[in-house]
Amino acid sequence: MIIISTVLLSWPFRPFWLLIPLVIAAVLIVLLYVFQDRLIFYPQSIAEDDAEAIAERYDHVSEVSYQVDDEKHVHGWLLDPQTENGESEGLLIYYGGNAEELSAQIPEMSAELPSWSVLLVNYRGYGLSDGAPSEEALYNDALLIFDDIKRRMDPEPPQTVLMGRSIGTGVAVKVASERPVDGTILISPFDSLKEVGRQHYPFLPVGALLRYDFSSAERINAVGSPILTLSGSNDSIIPKERTQELIEKIRLPHRHEEIAGRGHNDIHLDAKYWETIHEFLDAE
Repeated sequence: MIIISTVLLSWPFRPFWLLIPLVIAAVLIVLLYVFQDRLIFYPQSIAEDDAEAIAERYDHVSEVSYQVDDEKHVHGWLLDPQTENGESEGLLIYYGGNAEELSAQIPEMSAELPSWSVLLVNYRGYGLSDGAPSEEALYNDALLIFDDIKRRMDPEPPQTVLMGRSIGTGVAVKVASERPVDGTILISPFDSLKEVGRQHYPFLPVGALLRYDFSSAERINAVGSPILTLSGSNDSIIPKERTQELIEKIRLPHRHEEIAGRGHNDIHLDAKYWETIHEFLDAE
């Protein structure tokens, strides 16, 4: 018995220690696959009382709701132009990042685009929207909402511009590639989510594990409008290589602005951010 114990404590356990990195990698792979929805989407909710208070606080803001799937609805706000005659320079539809609840955009959009109509609709599972988010759901809902708002607005706005941020850039590119728009603004864009994952986790088979791609690179040249891209030089979430890879594929009229010293979550705090957006909108 002593001899057997001695052997077990020496030789057989050496290969086990060598397998530890493989075991860790296997655990990470399982976690990535099972919990990828939670890793990609961070739904932020809002209380119904808070949503009602927002519409009451702003005279030019009204709640909107769209039925998107059976009995599921997505919820948001329509900002009317704050002009004396009520005329609008255009309609801007905004698609948020993976952790954005869009009522937070109302003060900034109201201040920066007072003569525009702005549509802010939360993804499924965000705000007061029903259901759970997925790439296909975000695409389908965005196309449905685009068609509906264009049909309802009377008179039709002089121009329609899409604006997406981070994961929302994938939604904006999808819609702009299938619907006529006059401009597309992409904040912190990337070529595909799988390529972003591969760069962050080069030791994992990200391409085989991720169910979502948000591949703007595949669709970008189906967009029929001028494109503005903005990125922060210090973005640690979307590597600049992923933004650059997308930019290099664009064959359309295009402007790119890299904002020095800004990262993924503070790019909008730089004065250059809205200055560049205004220049783009004024040129359309």
